[in-house]
Amino acid sequence: MPMGVAVTGNIGSGKSTAVKFFAELGVPTLDTDRIGHELLESDARIRAAIAKIFGGGIVKEDQIDRRKLGELVFNNEEKRVKLESLLHPAIMATVSERASEFADKKYVIVEVPLLYEAELADKFDYVILVKADEKEAVARASVKLGIEREEVLRRLDTQIHQSEKEKLADFVIANNGSQEDLRAKVVLLHSVISSLKPDRD
Repeated sequence: MPMGVAVTGNIGSGKSTAVKFFAELGVPTLDTDRIGHELLESDARIRAAIAKIFGGGIVKEDQIDRRKLGELVFNNEEKRVKLESLLHPAIMATVSERASEFADKKYVIVEVPLLYEAELADKFDYVILVKADEKEAVARASVKLGIEREEVLRRLDTQIHQSEKEKLADFVIANNGSQEDLRAKVVLLHSVISSLKPDRD
C-alpha cells in the first residue's frame, strides 16, 4: 500500500495546480471532491439517505441537485455535519480502495480541500498545505470560480485560518509566484517525500 499524502489549502491557494504538477511527475492523484460527486451520482443508498435528511426535493430526475444541497448546508452547521458524516466514510473508503491499485508507487497524492475542517488529517501519512497571500488567493478564486470578491471572502470565512493550518501541516508550499515557481517547489518536495517512510498515527 503506498503512503497517503494529502494536499490541502484554502480557496484560491493553488492546491489543484500543485496536484497537477505532482501528477506530471508520475505520482497517482485522487480528488475527494470529485469522488464525492461520483458517489452522489452512482450510489443509490447515499442518495436515499440524503433525501431522507434534506427532503425529496433535493433529488431531481434520480440525481442529487448539488447546487441546492450546497446552499442548504453552507450556512447550516447541523445539516453540514449530517452530510459529512454520511459522505466522508464513503469517500475515504473509495480513496483507500483506489490507492491500493497503485501498490508499485511510493505514495499517492489526495486533494482534500477541507482536510482540517473535516478532521481527516489522521487518515494520511503526511499533509502538504499550499498557501497564498489572501489578496492573491482571492483574486485567483474570483477568476477561477467566476464569483465576486465578496463571495470568495465569505467562503474563506468558513474555513480554518491558513496560519492555523500551517502549524498542523507536515509541509508548506508558499504559492505567491509564478506557476514555474510552484512547479519547482513540487519537484523538490517530491524528492523529499520519495525518501520518507509511512507516518500514520
